Amino acid sequence: MLNWKPIGKDWGKCEECWLNYQKGIQHVNSLHCYKLGIPIKNLKISLEEFLNLDIIKNVAGKYGIFSFPLSLLSYGVIIFYFDSEKEMLDFVRKIEQYVKVNPEMKEKKFYDIFVNVNWINGMNWRRGCPEYDKKFGDWRKWKKDVESV
Repeated sequence: MLNWKPIGKDWGKCEECWLNYQKGIQHVNSLHCYKLGIPIKNLKISLEEFLNLDIIKNVAGKYGIFSFPLSLLSYGVIIFYFDSEKEMLDFVRKIEQYVKVNPEMKEKKFYDIFVNVNWINGMNWRRGCPEYDKKFGDWRKWKKDVESV
């Protein structure tokens, strides 16, 4: 079981989005949900030091340490939420000095296969939740010019 721990600001957009997903409807929140994932093993500093950076406190996110058997593939991940790709990429530039450039091969494969992500050096990203791809198609093909709620 994974126990997510919130960090930074409250995101507050998941519940309504998930309720719509369960009804087979793609909520507009998912189209404005950019998730940046950092495998914890990719940090150049300790998790505690990273979470205490001022820049982290101003962004919505969560982190989790994986238990067995998931821990065989990845130690855990930090996830940050953004309203736009530009906002996410601006944040990446501010934190890239704290993240290793190359992820471990087994972690890269894990996130590629089970989360369906793109990579920016040692960080991965996607739009919406991985489950959405099965109902609404690959996130890379979703509309981009949609007004938010």
